Amino acid sequence: LLGLEMPMWKLLLPAVVIHGMANFRGKKPIYRWGSATPWAEMQLPAFHVPDSSSLPKLLTKGFAKIMWFIIITRVIGYCVKNYYMVNRQAVKRTTTFAGRPASFSAKLTTSEALKKK
Repeated sequence: LLGLEMPMWKLLLPAVVIHGMANFRGKKPIYRWGSATPWAEMQLPAFHVPDSSSLPKLLTKGFAKIMWFIIITRVIGYCVKNYYMVNRQAVKRTTTFAGRPASFSAKLTTSEALKKK
């Protein structure tokens, strides 16, 4: 991928997972919801309506939601950063190092060596 040496399993794993998930489409569900109208039971309460939860329960719910928000934000940030870096490297490869693959390989080797220090 873009001149980088990557193990084959890292390249194929996302495709294998997505294809595996697609094979389960249309299959019998593992768990069947025991209601004729599950959407009526899964409605979320409005934030401005006070509920009868105690303070520790509210703190527990809030902490769990904040932790999920932090995890999702970090994952999205990691994906955006990697997308930007791969795109930047591809642009360099097609413009700066066009017609000089040895220069591109040398640049990758030196940048990897500097990262390890």
